[in-house]
Amino acid sequence: MKRILVALSLLWTAAAVATNAPVQHINPPALSTPHGYSHVVVVRSGRTVYVAGQVPLDRNGALVGAGDLAAQARQVFENMKAALSAVGASYADVVDMTTYLTDVSQIDAYRKVRDQYMSAPLPAASLVEVKSLFRKDVMIEVSAVAVVQ
Repeated sequence: MKRILVALSLLWTAAAVATNAPVQHINPPALSTPHGYSHVVVVRSGRTVYVAGQVPLDRNGALVGAGDLAAQARQVFENMKAALSAVGASYADVVDMTTYLTDVSQIDAYRKVRDQYMSAPLPAASLVEVKSLFRKDVMIEVSAVAVVQ
C-alpha cells in the first residue's frame, strides 16, 4: 500500500510539474493540507520582484492601529498592494511571503485580513513569531516575492 501511495504521489507531482503554466502551485498529497499557503510554487518564466518587509506605517511614517493587530495588518497589506502596484504586479503574482508577528496567538485576526487581499492559489509562505520588530509598537511585518509575466 505504501508503494502505491508513493507511486501515486510521484506521478501526481510529475504531472503537475509537466504543465507549461508560467507559475504553478502544488500541494503534494504526501504532505499535510496547507492552511493559507501552498507547499510548493514553481516559476517557469517572468520577472521576479522582491518586496521588502512592509510595516503598518502610512505614507507619512505614522503608525496605523496602535495595539490593534487587525488594523496594523490592513495597513501592511495596503502598503504591500502599493508596492506591488508600482511594478505592475498584484497579490495574484505573489509566489512567496514571510510574515512576522509579535503575538502568534492573534493569527486568526491576521488570516482574516490576509484573506481580504489574497485568494487561492495562495503563495508558499512562512509565519514566524518574533520577540519584537524594529519598534515596540509594530506588531507585524510582511515581505514578499512576486513573479510578473
